[in-house]
Amino acid sequence: MPHSSGGGSHGGGSHGGSHHSSHSHGGSGRSSRHVRSTYFPDARRYVYYDHHRPVYVYADYDITEKRSPLRFLMLLFYLPFILFTFSMFAEAYHHPHKLPQNYDYKIVVEDKANVLGNTAELRNSLVAFYNRTGISPAVITVENSDWQGNYSDLENYAYDLYVNHFADESHWLIVYSTPDGYSSSDGFEDWYWEGMQGNDTDDVLTKSVTNSFNDELQNNLTARTRYTVSSAISTSFDDLTPTVMKSKVNWTILFTSIAILAFVCLHACLMIGINPKARKYAKAKPCSDAAQEKACEYCGYTYVVDTCTECPHCGAPIPPEDQPGARFT
Repeated sequence: MPHSSGGGSHGGGSHGGSHHSSHSHGGSGRSSRHVRSTYFPDARRYVYYDHHRPVYVYADYDITEKRSPLRFLMLLFYLPFILFTFSMFAEAYHHPHKLPQNYDYKIVVEDKANVLGNTAELRNSLVAFYNRTGISPAVITVENSDWQGNYSDLENYAYDLYVNHFADESHWLIVYSTPDGYSSSDGFEDWYWEGMQGNDTDDVLTKSVTNSFNDELQNNLTARTRYTVSSAISTSFDDLTPTVMKSKVNWTILFTSIAILAFVCLHACLMIGINPKARKYAKAKPCSDAAQEKACEYCGYTYVVDTCTECPHCGAPIPPEDQPGARFT
């Protein structure tokens, strides 16, 4: 069904159309497994080697234990969030497509209020817009008495005009309304205007496009010393036509989707216990706070006494007195 693309009035300024957006909110969680470089309650000391040097950490779980691969099934829980994020990436980049000529695309200009005068320039602007977008624009002028008293606002009247004039969803109708029998000598002109677009035009006439058009048309209609009603509308279309089909990136959506994806990935890693140091932790050994360090007789690198039977660097045998349990025999 057709819907408003926005409108305005002499006294009230312009307003946007009936475009909609949705937002999603995620949850948060925390892990109960901790690894730190300093002691904390219920923690055990471990040592592993990095760049031939011993590194000591404290953990409240066995960091050498291999975790069940079944924990990766938890990733299925995050799959909908990841798919949603990728859909946001697709939405962030928009490339409009020209509408096919599979409808009655005749340009319609009806000056019922007799305010447009010579419409040759206006028609040229509308034709140029159609050739670029495939959307058939239409302009209809009416008098305020045609709808005031029978409709709550011009938007509802414009909707009826659209469905009564067009059997498709590929038109963009601009309705301009002026006081009955108005002349410039009457002073303030209580005019209104409203845009009504078919659903098939949404790919081209996005919210940002129509908002930009609405602001310019409102300004042009207000500047009556520079524009007539006809030239105000034609100028607004002329300024829109060259850029309307250009690809656009919605940076707000793009950065939001990146932030959401980063949060989801981080949360998933924490929940399933993925740790970038897991491979190093797998070779860690428990050690006491009083553990001593010695240099290997073969390679010269340091190892921790009472934690290994061979050098963790070169694989050479450790002296028996430095091997695990030797001090208790």
